[in-house]
Amino acid sequence: MEPYSGPSAMSEILLGTCGWSYAEWEGILYPQKEAKLKQYSSIFPTVEIDSTFYSLPKREIVLGWARNTPSNFIFSAKLPQTITHKKLLDPAREIETDLNQFLEAMEDLTDTGKLGCILAQLPPFFKLDNERLESFLRILPRTLSFAVEFRHHSWLRDETFKLLEKYGVAYTIVDEPLLPPDAHVTSDVAYIRWHGRGSKPWFNYRYSTEQLQEWTPKINETAGRAKKVLGYFNNHFHGYAPENCLQTMQMLGITTTHSQAALQRVSFYREGKPTAKGLETWTGPIIDRSVEKIILAFADEETIGLARSVPKKDFSLREESKRILAAYIEDTTVEINFQQCTIVHRCPAWAESSRHQKFCPHVLKLFLSINPERAKSALALIRSNLNNWKFESRVAVEFPR
Repeated sequence: MEPYSGPSAMSEILLGTCGWSYAEWEGILYPQKEAKLKQYSSIFPTVEIDSTFYSLPKREIVLGWARNTPSNFIFSAKLPQTITHKKLLDPAREIETDLNQFLEAMEDLTDTGKLGCILAQLPPFFKLDNERLESFLRILPRTLSFAVEFRHHSWLRDETFKLLEKYGVAYTIVDEPLLPPDAHVTSDVAYIRWHGRGSKPWFNYRYSTEQLQEWTPKINETAGRAKKVLGYFNNHFHGYAPENCLQTMQMLGITTTHSQAALQRVSFYREGKPTAKGLETWTGPIIDRSVEKIILAFADEETIGLARSVPKKDFSLREESKRILAAYIEDTTVEINFQQCTIVHRCPAWAESSRHQKFCPHVLKLFLSINPERAKSALALIRSNLNNWKFESRVAVEFPR
């Protein structure tokens, strides 16, 4: 792989699961039995549709997917097995007709901009045949994003990767017992699938925190080489997929208030702790609390008062993204990196408070000055994973004024 130079300015990381409608996720991820897709799409930014592999969806079903999810929600979908498994990508067997029927069925997602990528998953017995592969790639419309998942080791060679690059089709990066988890990026979209490392079946597997931490630099490296990363956890047994996905999102610093609340719910379930019933558990009780009340976990009233007394003219927000919050405050800088779990700042008060993982007035001022929902989400993320955060006493990155 090429040397990593950090995520590109255009890169976006969207993580979700393979499917959403699992009865065993009730009580783990979903506090309510109904409207699973609505609940799911409030927690995750994307999902992979598995049912399209088995049959073409009815038009009204696809329209419901489009209507019952947020405007920025992204679906990926598996190509029907008729194309990938029964006809083995053979154009002589009229797969172009099958492809067009599938794309017509998915039009409501395409028209609303919600169809992120289409996955062609090949069977394990389908060995290297790049002539057949190219004949398939040639008929794919360039207006849509596609990915190919190989399941036989013979495909893993440079000529295959170059062929995918030629047609702008993603190589599917996998974590599974069959193939190595090599991060080949062959298009603007990088596609990742975590199948699990179990046996009979693979999917009945719960990734450990250490295993997920090994993936975070690889995901970031991949984001540095593609405009968008789409990643899906397929280990759906016992609610492992949403749990592992939410944990990975937290490690990458890309959680939201809802996803953070969902992770807390799943964690309580694993630990056998009681949780509140109803919608409050889904959306997260933190939404109804003010920023001032939440930051009491990080400072006393006197310190919060000092933060409020910092004049507005002495505060200047320099960067606000999923990964970074940074600002000039009085004559110093504060940088909060959710990806690296660090708060970088230097002032006399910080030198003392940071030893106890408490905030000084400057850091507090940052949270009191930004959008309250963003502040609450960020504070919840820090508080839920506080032991992994580093409070560093040094000058933050000097942003140009």
